[in-house]
Amino acid sequence: MKKILVFLSIILLIAGCASKRYTKKAAKFEEAGLYEDAAAYYYEAVKKKDSNVDAKLGLRKTGQQTLDKKLTDFSVAYKQADYKKAVYNYLDAERYFSKIKTVKVDLEFPEYYKEYYEEAKGDYLNKKYADGLDKLNREDFTAALTVFEEIRTIDANYKDVQDLFITAKYEPMYRDANQYLETGLYRKAYYTYQTIITGAGTYKQSVALKDEAQEKGTISVLVTNLSYRNYSYGRTASEITADLKGKLSDLNNPFLKIIDPSSLSSTIYDNGQINMKAANLAGIQSVLTGTITKVNASTGKLNKTENKGYLKEVTKTKDKEGKEIEIVKYYKTTYMEYEQVNSASFAIDFKLVSTADNSVMVSDMISESNTDRMHYAAFSGDKNKLIPGYWKYKDRDSKEDIKKDNKSDINRLHNLLKADKSIKSSDVLLNEIMNKTVTQIAQKIDKYNPEN
Repeated sequence: MKKILVFLSIILLIAGCASKRYTKKAAKFEEAGLYEDAAAYYYEAVKKKDSNVDAKLGLRKTGQQTLDKKLTDFSVAYKQADYKKAVYNYLDAERYFSKIKTVKVDLEFPEYYKEYYEEAKGDYLNKKYADGLDKLNREDFTAALTVFEEIRTIDANYKDVQDLFITAKYEPMYRDANQYLETGLYRKAYYTYQTIITGAGTYKQSVALKDEAQEKGTISVLVTNLSYRNYSYGRTASEITADLKGKLSDLNNPFLKIIDPSSLSSTIYDNGQINMKAANLAGIQSVLTGTITKVNASTGKLNKTENKGYLKEVTKTKDKEGKEIEIVKYYKTTYMEYEQVNSASFAIDFKLVSTADNSVMVSDMISESNTDRMHYAAFSGDKNKLIPGYWKYKDRDSKEDIKKDNKSDINRLHNLLKADKSIKSSDVLLNEIMNKTVTQIAQKIDKYNPEN
């Protein structure tokens, strides 16, 4: 809590200092007669510190001067009948008035200016409206849209400008969508109608035509049971088939309709095989088939190795002169090292075939592999004192003895002592790549677009 209070105090102090700096700069601009620049700095000063009275007083004075100048510009344009300039000058003044009000400083904005503005706006928008209508009638939609957009920014409720804006913006899209629908580009038509509906609601017949485009563009897919080259793959084939049906059904694709073989009449089969012609007559547009060519899950052997090392004991004592020294002793010991590698691999060929002409719509050969490795060390004694090495005899020294008392070798050993002792089973590894494969197949079918 104390840290938070200190932090807030620092923030307030910084803000206060910044406010003072802005106030000083504003005062200099004000002395030079540059009241608009002065007002900008006073505004920033008040934003930084609401309780800065000098800044508020300065903003009220120079802000009013700035607003008065903007209103004078409006009056000049109004008297000269330059109604476009008058409208934009007034809106600029209005925005400035609102901006200053956000920091709780009130300026004077005489009400009578509003009457003159309404008159100027009425004249200007009336001419713009007529110009927009003319462009729309000539089907110059882009130019008309620019006009109606401007009118909307000035007065969104002016006459029926909102409807005209929608027509100018979405009529070209609507015509394009209709053309796509007529030429068999059903997906392009569907998404164009969807854009229109999102932006304009029920524009003309866009909703009904979008539904028509979806119906005509939808591809029905019969997912058959996957075949397999090895009898032992049978169970895996059944699992993959079920997963694939689920993944395809979950796709957010308005142009895919997944059909389960169990819902069909046996008349589409001929000697256990799909009769493409019969399937096509039954309303099935495509058939997804596949063959599992490889399924392998291998559990590796757990390799155990007894390694030799040392316990390093460091004690402190004093020499004859009373200086503190370290005495290092090494004690021979052993520790265990374990290593295992599990793996899995999976491969499948698949294709999506049209029932109309037996053409291949989507096909691929997918092969995936997966491995997981476990490698760790175990020691029952004080792990922090263990160092790697080699010794020939437990009870006496040998010239072949090695103490790897260096940072690199010790870190490697200690990392093994802290390493994860778990390993994924080969079945888990296999399931991971099968799920990945099913996802890949579903994605490839999802991306298929006959219009590309």
